Amino acid sequence: MKGLKSGAQTRYDLRYHFVWCPRYRKRVLEGEIAHRIEGMIKFAAQVNEWEIYELAVQIDHVHLYIGAAPKWSPSQMMRVIKGGTSKKIREVYPELDEVFWGTNATFWCDGYFVKSAGSVTDKVISEYVKRQKQSYK
Repeated sequence: MKGLKSGAQTRYDLRYHFVWCPRYRKRVLEGEIAHRIEGMIKFAAQVNEWEIYELAVQIDHVHLYIGAAPKWSPSQMMRVIKGGTSKKIREVYPELDEVFWGTNATFWCDGYFVKSAGSVTDKVISEYVKRQKQSYK
């Protein structure tokens, strides 16, 4: 299959679409802050060998379409991205403490949206599994 990547014992093509927002959906992702967040996300992807297909930092949310090896769960990826960017942005821009009501507030909201994406539909997988069952009868 085209587009598959290889690990020591695996072949895979895992892609995720993530969306997340600053706390209280504050409109702070612009200018230098947006540029710095984009750079930090790209750096995290490079260090962890993730592949970014698309990245858009909007004024009040981020879209990220990214691929990773099976050892990375979506929640682990978000922990790395949101945790790392939140800490660094708050250090570099202490004036954000006023926007987020204090030094203990986090930069990002707690939740996020994630959807797996790929080139194979549910129908194709279902039909393939059914054919496999029939071939062993």
